[in-house]
This record gives sequence, structure tokens and C-alpha cells, in this order.
Amino acid sequence: MGRVLLPALASAVLAAGPAGAADVPANGPPGASSCTGCHAPSKLADSAIPRIAGRKAADIETFMREYRSGAWPSSVMGRIAKGFDDQQTQAIAAWFAAQPE
Repeated sequence: MGRVLLPALASAVLAAGPAGAADVPANGPPGASSCTGCHAPSKLADSAIPRIAGRKAADIETFMREYRSGAWPSSVMGRIAKGFDDQQTQAIAAWFAAQPE
């Protein structure tokens, strides 16, 4: 391969992402940023607030419904959860479930 083809090939491989990666937006669906403000996106962060990346989507949806309904009392999460409908919650939950733990 010539020198010109190598950078093009490297760019194509990097753009494709890791093998088997799901087709999910890199920054998440609308609303996901309201979660990452408190729930650390990486294990490097030291926080009392649990990480949600890599959790089962069904569990995240259940937590959000329970916060939204008031079944789980909270100072912040209830207000945040009330801002999302079921479809938005499903999209956010699916995105977080697809993220590496």
C-alpha cells in the first residue's frame, strides 16, 4: 500500500468503531446528558452516585418509572424522571445499557 492509502484506511477503521459496537449515538439520545451530569460515565470518577452505564435497560426503565411515580422518594431524580415520557426513557435506558461498564 502506498503512503496515501494508509491514512485513509486508518481513518476508515477508526470511524467504524470497535467490532460489534451497536449503532448507538456517541453522545446518547436527547436527555441522556441530564443523567451523565451526576452519573459518572467512566469508572475513573469517584462518586457516591452509582454508575448506570452497562446496567440492564429494563432496570433503568423501572428505576425511572418508580422515581417518576414517587414510589422512590428523592430530592432530584423524581424531578428529572418526570421530564421524560416512556419512549424517551426507553431510548435513554437502551443507550446506557449499551455503554461499557
